[in-house]
Amino acid sequence: MIQGTNIVVVINNQPHTISKTHVAYEKVKEAIRTGDWDVVKKIIDPEKMVLNYGQGRVAIQGDKLFWDGHEMHNALSRRMIQMVQEDFPIEPLVLFMERLQSNPSFRAVNELYSFLEKNSLPITPDGCFLAYKKVRDDYMDVHSGTVSNKPAYLFTDEEKAAMPLTSGKKKEVTVLIDDVNTVVAMPRNKVNDDKNQTCSEGLHFCSKEYLNSFGGERIVILKINPRDVVSIPSDYNNSKGRACRYEIIGELGVNPDEAFTSVVQTAANG
Repeated sequence: MIQGTNIVVVINNQPHTISKTHVAYEKVKEAIRTGDWDVVKKIIDPEKMVLNYGQGRVAIQGDKLFWDGHEMHNALSRRMIQMVQEDFPIEPLVLFMERLQSNPSFRAVNELYSFLEKNSLPITPDGCFLAYKKVRDDYMDVHSGTVSNKPAYLFTDEEKAAMPLTSGKKKEVTVLIDDVNTVVAMPRNKVNDDKNQTCSEGLHFCSKEYLNSFGGERIVILKINPRDVVSIPSDYNNSKGRACRYEIIGELGVNPDEAFTSVVQTAANG
């Protein structure tokens, strides 16, 4: 029997109620529609219907998600269950959760995914996420003018040979090229973790909507590991954050090949 958003099935004289939040609700509904009762029984059996992901640390049973055996109650777990219900792959979110759980900040672990969802910031296939940063025309940071946020493909051979660079007002920031991206990092304990101190120490990132609230001539795209997020300041409607490390993967709206050609041509012309 289907009553509103619930499905009631009796199997071996035992009633089972499946709500719409159950991970297999649509599959049960379709199996009932086609009369495939073996599938209905298999799905409803709670001992059989357990989905494991990643290294086995993430498990979904019914309408519950567990991390290392502990039930999770947050926006990320609800989204993962919804995606499984709709037959979307959740491996990127599983990797995101695994990375996030290595973050030592309780607040960051519980607030980061809601921040990403609210600000429409995408998660990468390897479980990191993308964000934005405004910089000066020469790619130096707007606040101090001392930290280079230049994409790796724009550095000259001489600049690469001089890396890692030590910068920042207190020489607390390092800049280097790791594989193909520029990496900007600073000690985590030098980043302010108080969300109520809105303008303070740390490596800043933001949503696309925040960009109009800040100066600068260029916009770079950042890739950030969830473990490296320290705080989400409460001003500007929670649209920016502070981290201890990020990678610069490109410049918004600029094709890397065209950007590189433009720089070479400019240098060649004087």
